[in-house]
Amino acid sequence: MNWHKELETWFDRHADEGTALLCDLVRQDTVNPPGNECRAVEVVKKYLARHGIASETHEGAAGRTNLLARVGTGAPVLFVPAHTDVVPAGEGWDHDPFDPVVRDGYVYGRGVADDKGPLAALLLLAAFLKEHEGAFRGTLLAGAVADEERGSTHGIVYLLQHHLIEADYAIVPDTGASIYCVSCGEKGLLHVEVTFHGAQAHGSAPEKGCNAIWAAWAFLQAVRGEFGEQTGYCRGAQHELFSPTTINVARVQGGGAFNIIPAQCSVRLDIRYIPGQTCDELLARLRAYAQQVADQKLCHAFDLHVDSHMAPYVLDEHNPVVAAVRTAVRMMSGRDVQRMGMSGTTVCKQLIEKNIPAVGWSQDAHDQAHMANERLAVSEIKTFGVALGLAFLALGNNL
Repeated sequence: MNWHKELETWFDRHADEGTALLCDLVRQDTVNPPGNECRAVEVVKKYLARHGIASETHEGAAGRTNLLARVGTGAPVLFVPAHTDVVPAGEGWDHDPFDPVVRDGYVYGRGVADDKGPLAALLLLAAFLKEHEGAFRGTLLAGAVADEERGSTHGIVYLLQHHLIEADYAIVPDTGASIYCVSCGEKGLLHVEVTFHGAQAHGSAPEKGCNAIWAAWAFLQAVRGEFGEQTGYCRGAQHELFSPTTINVARVQGGGAFNIIPAQCSVRLDIRYIPGQTCDELLARLRAYAQQVADQKLCHAFDLHVDSHMAPYVLDEHNPVVAAVRTAVRMMSGRDVQRMGMSGTTVCKQLIEKNIPAVGWSQDAHDQAHMANERLAVSEIKTFGVALGLAFLALGNNL
């Protein structure tokens, strides 16, 4: 069978169905919080049922529904989770963001690019594979998952904790960088809060207190010296797939009334660091900067608290899932896929931690995620659906 031709024909024949499905998904307001992903899951469940595909649902909390559906049998199992929650619409829309508009070859609406467009392509692919079940090796595990925009506690994390995902590989369709770029790694994420403790006094007598804000200021000056005046890029450390390690001063909080010397000031830092560096190394440097402040008697004490941490990862270019993506892109275009690393975080990290090799790979969203008037080219449903199908088939050595 010429799988490439069959996939192209299927997606051409079901183009209107794919557009209608995407619009139906967008009409379901699944802004997170509160999520209410159950609304989108009902659309997914009905679509799958029409094509004879059984599904199961799992809730981490009321209304925070996850759906899993399997097509095919045996190994390898490819897990493809598309998330159903979206970010708030925000300001600047030309129309109701939950009343999708189809115009000039684009669908406009909140979530069309992130992540309901990839979900529509995945569902059409599942229907295609169901029609050809028995003609290929392997299992597609399709997921419509919750809570990606707020940490995945009720989504992928819940499913993994309850051992509901058993897969050999995963493709996470949540990069928006086009089929010609595959994310093979992500920077580490480190969220740290450093709190400086001084002594409260009357604002008219600063010599009787110890102003913790000055301590925080001195600390940030030291951090700024290492990470650059404006860019936030760390000097020195490099990796071929990533931009340098970055730091963002996310919040500085201290003080109250005008006439009180503040006894406490906290600084929140968001650090995205490259493979080759370690969390312990970065924390040691931050502690050293804070200790310098304490040694200068600018504070009486300090605390350093790690709010969250996820280690970086890089998937080897010869891993079968990377090779499958490369095969798919070459079949479609003759081009080679470009490996890249992401500064942000997707659910790939949680899957990697459970020994499921995962890559980020998706439609070309043209940087539309989280934007007003978010849009997706209708043609991208077919482009990604065909590419994803070929990658799945390549993993099972069906091509």
